This record gives sequence, structure tokens and C-alpha cells, in this order.
Amino acid sequence: MNRARPVEALLAAVATLSVALPLTTLFTPTADWFRPSLLLVVLVALVGMGVRLVTSSRLVVVAAQAVLLVHGAALLHGQGHLWKNVVPVPDTGAALGVLLTEAYTTVTNYTAPAPANRGTVLAVSLLIGLTAVAVDACAVTFRSPAAAGIPLLTAFLSSATNSGEGLGALWAVPPALAWLALVGRQGVRAMRAWGTAATRGNRGPFADPTTVFSTTGRIVGVAALAVAVVLPGVVPHLPTTFLADGLGSSSNARGGGGGAVRLSTSVDIARDLGSQSTDPVLRYTTTSENPQPLRVGILDTYRRGQWAAGSDFTFVPQDGRIPDPPAGPAVPRRVERVSVTDNNIGVPQVALPENATGSPFPDGSWNISTTGLVQLTRPVGEYSAEYVELDPEANQFGGTSDASDVDEQDLTVDPRAETVVRELLDEITDPGDSQLDIARTIQSHLRGTAYTYSLELAQDTGDRTLPEEPLARFLETKRGYCVQFASAMIMLARAAGIPARMAVGFLPGVADGDERVVRISDAHAWPELRFPQLGWVRFEPTPGSRSGTAPGYSLVPTDTGSSSSPSASATTPSSSASPSTGPTRDRTDTGADTTGGTSGAAGGVIRFTSDHLTAIGVALLVLLAAAVVPLGAWLSRRRSRRDAADDAERVEAEWQSLLLRLQDIGYLAPDGSTPRQASRQLGKAAYLTQDETDALGRVVATLEQARYARPGSELHDVGDDARAVWRGALSRRRRLDRARALLFPEEGRRHWRSLFSGLGRLVPFRRASDDDAGPPPPASPTDAA
Repeated sequence: MNRARPVEALLAAVATLSVALPLTTLFTPTADWFRPSLLLVVLVALVGMGVRLVTSSRLVVVAAQAVLLVHGAALLHGQGHLWKNVVPVPDTGAALGVLLTEAYTTVTNYTAPAPANRGTVLAVSLLIGLTAVAVDACAVTFRSPAAAGIPLLTAFLSSATNSGEGLGALWAVPPALAWLALVGRQGVRAMRAWGTAATRGNRGPFADPTTVFSTTGRIVGVAALAVAVVLPGVVPHLPTTFLADGLGSSSNARGGGGGAVRLSTSVDIARDLGSQSTDPVLRYTTTSENPQPLRVGILDTYRRGQWAAGSDFTFVPQDGRIPDPPAGPAVPRRVERVSVTDNNIGVPQVALPENATGSPFPDGSWNISTTGLVQLTRPVGEYSAEYVELDPEANQFGGTSDASDVDEQDLTVDPRAETVVRELLDEITDPGDSQLDIARTIQSHLRGTAYTYSLELAQDTGDRTLPEEPLARFLETKRGYCVQFASAMIMLARAAGIPARMAVGFLPGVADGDERVVRISDAHAWPELRFPQLGWVRFEPTPGSRSGTAPGYSLVPTDTGSSSSPSASATTPSSSASPSTGPTRDRTDTGADTTGGTSGAAGGVIRFTSDHLTAIGVALLVLLAAAVVPLGAWLSRRRSRRDAADDAERVEAEWQSLLLRLQDIGYLAPDGSTPRQASRQLGKAAYLTQDETDALGRVVATLEQARYARPGSELHDVGDDARAVWRGALSRRRRLDRARALLFPEEGRRHWRSLFSGLGRLVPFRRASDDDAGPPPPASPTDAA
């Protein structure tokens, strides 16, 4: 068991888990992320011990640990995206990518402790697993435990510096003790292997001579650790380092505040709009000619310029169906259907149009919040749902609300911007206006020419004349993106006594054949206003260059004689909610050029490549991996011919290569046979044709001439004959045998083994202190003489 080094592997695993202890202050509940992290650390340790038993190649050990770590993470976190629930596929990488994006959003949107959702659990467990690989590689595989302190310290500081406040010194004691144990064990083993005379202990003549030194080392190590624990108590705490303005940050710069501080959704609307990423997140088909935005989140709490969800209470309806919209049967409506074929949005968010109904998800995979937001409890790649498109008439927006049905939070106006909001509301509305008139007027005002849609917000001037409050600043500069437009309408509606909240999600995307593709750049926010007879109704204050046409019921009538539910005027942008509509194309537009020709074909290729970038990357990696061993075989044969001193050595190399290639497909020459005997045996076993038998005979005759003829004799090239024999024998084997021989030839494996062995010799090995060597044998009396 010396090569496995189980004790050192155990100490390395304990050290890795110890440096992760500060993460308990950053993510909660702890058990959610600690259990998978523990499993991955144990997996790394076991794989390291097992692979070290079968190979002495250190690079192979580390590579095996890294590969199985990723596979283990896929098994733990990628269920539902694995082939046969075991083998990772391209969809696995896409699913894990969505989760890691969710993790990034969480750590940048929450102060400590952040929620341990599926994204953060994946990220934390994967980072701890990678730390385990690095520590095990340094301390155990390469037998340099002192160097293992580098990844241990890096992992410890990554969590400690984001706690928001100085951690207690005792947090550093467990990892420090584990690291000292690793270093001490290595030092004792090295000392025992020296075999030098040393002062014996005072416990008899057979006492271990290293006892005194190891005891002294332990005392020194513990004393140094004690000083390291006490010293920070008298040294001022240095400023913390916050991770992307999240986790450690809080109002008092000491962390621990908890709760969302930005958009509580798996997509950070502001950041993703700024990045303009074209990565697809959703593919779907719909029966609607005018698709609606797809909602993934509802935010109803606004504090200090940031939106968050006020309640996270969820339930599952008793009938297992999403409740029907509260609008009565008198409200005009159409029932449409949406079918999602590729869902890459992270749990718990799921994209659905407003007023979705029915049971689109498997039992036990979804719930619904008190705000009416449908959420998933496990990934669902495909789903189909019906939804109701309301087209209410003007008189159906009236009525009075029961006070018990209205949440005061939905009427709260931010105090810092309330004065500006109410002044603007008084300016654009009249005292006798109905709630629908007020809502239409607010939307029309914000969509007017005075406001500009831009991803770059107006910056303050040197005299600091612009308001600090984000909403007040937007109303002053009249420049912003969808979040600012939606926030402004919500606060204006609340000031008028209309309950309002923010919905976040995606625009309908762009058509791609029969499907529509939704990309990250389609991330969008819009207001929902509540009316007694209708429930929550969507409005669209963001200019049409970004959002497309607003709902018909929300438009100000241009003709008093028109119907109560006006349609879009001729000056309104196209009915598609895609950002590519209208002559003033927004820069978020990803629509294809429909003019045809070469540019259209090129755009299709580019779009196909971007949509399937992950699959293409995985396919290329698979092809490269499959070509590694055959490439090694080709390089081996090329090197043998190049390094041959004369024709005789080249013929010998061709013969040995032919024997190895025949061996790959199961034709093995008998031990001790001569080339002539081997050729007869191989010819019969491979059922060679007469031409192939003659070619084999020429190879053997030339080989005998090379071995026994006078040196310097001229020999003809047998390469073509050897290839003819190999192809003939290969053609008579089963497809599986042929594939194995072509993909994993013995020549290729030998080539890479020899290469890695050569690289291993370049790495400094231990001296005689290696575990495998063991202590040196005692000197005999004759040696002493």
C-alpha cells in the first residue's frame, strides 16, 4: 500500500475540507453544499490512491483525478442531462453552464450568507474538488506537502476575504494542523530513510532514533501556530476583498446582512443587457401570431434603487394545475400554446407567458409562489403549456378593489424619489382620469420622443447636479434601458393608487424556421398593473425600438369613435416584440439578413455555430481525443523509419510494426517462432488472399536477408507489402475489432507511455527517501569492516 499512500491522501482530504470551513459563513444551509463537496473530495482521494497503485506516472494520476472529478460533478448536479443517467453529453455542459451562471449571479447579488441554490452548490463543490486535486497532487502524488500550502492558502483566502468581516483566528487552526501533519509525516519518512547515526531516545536501546526530532518538530509547529493565532488579535484587520460587489459587501461593510440586493432572478437584467451576449437560452414554438414576452420572475420590493422579490413562500395547487387567470368569462380572450424544446434557464426559474394554465410539468417538479409565479424544483428540458391572451375592453378595467386583496407593498413609492414621481404624475395626468387613462398616459409619456432607450446611463457632471437616486436620475436625464422605464411606470402607477410590480424575463426572440430562439440579449423587464376585474395586466413603457408594440389595450386611443380596445396605429412599430423591428433597429437585434445571397448564408452559418457552440466544442474535443492514440502510432512508425541507420533497421522496424498491428486485431505470433513460422501461422489465422500471402512472404524474405545477409546489402522497401497484409487482415475482422484497432493501436499507446516516462524523468524525483524504497537494509559486519 506504499504507492497508494492512504494516510497522506486522507490528510490531504482533511486539509481541503478544513480550508472550506469559512464557506459556512457565506452560503446557507451548509449541508446543501457540504455533502456534495465531501463526496467529490473523497472521490479525488480514492481515485488518486487507486491510480497510484497501477501506474507510476504522476501526470496520469492527476489527469485521472481531474477527469473523474468533472464526471462526478456531472453525476451529482447534471441529472436529467446525462445519457442513461450516467454518461455526460453536450447538454450536460450546457446545463452546468446555466447553473454556474446562476451561481455567479447569486454571489454578486447577495450579501453573506447567500442561499445555497443549485448553482452555488455546483460552483462551491466543484471549486473544493479542484482544490482537492491540487492538494493531493502536491502533497501525495509529487510528495511535496510544503507546496500544498499554496492551493490550501488560496482556497482559504478566497472564502475568508469575502466574509465581510475578520474571521476568528480559530478558523485557520484545522487547515493549519492538517497541513503541518502532512509536512511532518513527509519529514519523518525522509529522516528514517537517511540511515544516519542519530542520538537515541531515552526509552531504551531500541527506541526510534527519529522520535526526538519528530517530537521537537511537533512542538515547534504547534508553537508557531499558536503565535499565528494570537498575533492577529493585536494587529488591525485589513480591508476585506469583496467578490464582484457581492457576498462580503453590506451596508456597514461587515457582511452578514443577507437578502437580495439586486434583481432576484437567474439573469441579471442590467448586466446581461450590457454584455449583449447572443448565447441562446430557449427554443420554442407557439401558436400565437404575436408572441408575448416570457416571464421568469416577479419583483415587488424596491429599496435604495434595487428590486427584489418580497416573498418566497410557495405551494402546489391541490388539483395539480396552474390556476386560471382571475379575469371573468366576459373578458375577450384567445387560448394559445407554447412548446419549449430546449430550456437552458436555471432552476427555479422557468419561462412562461403571462396567464399560463394547465399542468405543463411533471408532478413534483414545480410549485407556485404567492405572487403567481411558477417555479421549478428540478430541471425540465422540454415542456408545453397553454396560456390565455386577454384583450379586455376599457370598461373592464374599472371596479373597486377589496382592501384585503391589495398588498401595501404594491402601492409603496420609494421615499427618496416620491417627490419627483408625484410632480411628474400631476404634470401628465388630469384629476378626473380613470385608472386605465392614467396607466395609458404614463406608458405613452415614457414611450414618447422625450425619452431615449440606451444601455449606457447618463453620467453625472463635475458639479454633481444629477440626483443620486437612480429613479429620480432617470426621470431627470430621460435616458435608460428597460429596468429604468419599468421602474418609472411602476412608481408613477403606485403614486396614482394602482398596484404595480415588475416582471422580468425575455422578449419573444427571433424566428428560426418554425421555432423562435431566445438569447440572453433578449432579457427584458416590464411592469404589471393590477385591476380589480382583470388581475395583473402587462404594460410596456420601454420604447418600441427595444420592446416592439405595446399591448393593444394599453394604447391611448387616437380616435374617440374607435373601439374601446384600440389597435396599434400605423406609426407604431411592427407587432413583433423582437428588438429587430422598425427602421431604428436596436443594437440588441440579432435578426438575420433576409435579402438573401452570400451574406444570408454566412449569417445562417454564424447563427448555427453560435447556437450549437457547446456541442461543436465538445465534438471537436471528442475528435481530438479519439485521434491522440492513432497519432501516436503514426509518429512511432515515422520515428522508427527516420532513426533507422540503414535499410536493415528499416525492414526490422516495418516487421515489428506489422506484428503489433496484427496483434491489435487478435493475430499474435507464437512465442519463440521464427519470422517464417510466424508468417505461416498469421497467414492461416487471418485468411489472407494469395496476393496478401505473397506480400507477407516478400516481407519475411527481405527481413531474413536483412538479418543474415552481408552488411550493406541493398534491400527493397517492404512498407507497401506490410500495409497490404495489414489491410487484408483488418478487413476480415468485425467492425468493433476494426474500430478498436484503429482508435487504440498498441504502437500509439507505447509511444505516449514512452513520452510520458521521458517527461517524468525530467521532473526531480525524491532521493532514497521515497516511500517505495523503504528504509535501507541494516549494515552487515562485513560492510563495517
